[in-house]
Amino acid sequence: MHTLRNSWGILLIMVGVLSACATTQSLPQVAQRNQEEASRLEGAGRLHDALERWKIILTMDPQYPGASQKKTEIEAKIKEQSNRHIVTGKELMQRRDKQGAQRELLAALRLDPMNREVLELLYQSEQQLGEQTAFAKSSRKGGAQAGSEAGHGGDAKSSPTEEYEEEETGEEVSLAEATAIFRRGDYLAAIDAFGRVLAQQPGLREAVDYQKLAYYNQGVAYMGKEDYGEALKMFERLRRIQPDFKRLPHYIQTAREKSADQHYLAGIRHYKEKKLKEAIEEWDQALALNPKLENARRSKERARGLLKSLEEIK
Repeated sequence: MHTLRNSWGILLIMVGVLSACATTQSLPQVAQRNQEEASRLEGAGRLHDALERWKIILTMDPQYPGASQKKTEIEAKIKEQSNRHIVTGKELMQRRDKQGAQRELLAALRLDPMNREVLELLYQSEQQLGEQTAFAKSSRKGGAQAGSEAGHGGDAKSSPTEEYEEEETGEEVSLAEATAIFRRGDYLAAIDAFGRVLAQQPGLREAVDYQKLAYYNQGVAYMGKEDYGEALKMFERLRRIQPDFKRLPHYIQTAREKSADQHYLAGIRHYKEKKLKEAIEEWDQALALNPKLENARRSKERARGLLKSLEEIK
């Protein structure tokens, strides 16, 4: 499952880049741009991001000159540097230096965000070197329920979306605990958890990145269940954080159109039941989401005319 989730993540990144660029540029040009960006990211020390760029290039052209070798080199660098941080982190844990240990483990996590060993060590550092936090206490009591094991499109089995708005109050949650919730596929709970992490450590890069993925994955999950209104809420919240997130404009547009269609059909049902005001309200919502929905506009005008006639008779 760990490998499957990573594959989904890589595939989503590749699809986003290709769909955005393929219509205006040839594949060699796209590959060249990714190579330049990979070099820039590597120079900035962002090895994980650089590696993803090389993977994109190899997906477009498995024979791209030097790509396979470069991918292998960066993977080796990531492994070497990550292991060095892990070893240092373990040593600091033995010395009961919680802050130093977590600093090293977070550095390892930046290199390899899905490293299960690092996540477990971060969790252990909370248990062994600090107070039990909200997630640990709920787990001990059997209160933490695992969500779907699905990766990219896991079903949400939590309370309504509104209950998971980011809060700045309540019990503290560590980054390791929030990440564990995310990895279970319980994205609504993860959004709340990372919000609490960010309340403690504003701007923490790992928490921000994971929270964005949680919004995105939950939106995609809602799309799969044809709950387009809730999907749109997730995507709109993500847009406030990062407007150019992978494939986000496409999903927002699709969610708006699909949600508009649902409101249009709801209006038709109300109209057939002679509930004209309710029908008009549904068509108003449909047009607010998709002003080009002419069927809704015409239906609304007919319903308005009929309602006016009925009121005049009365």
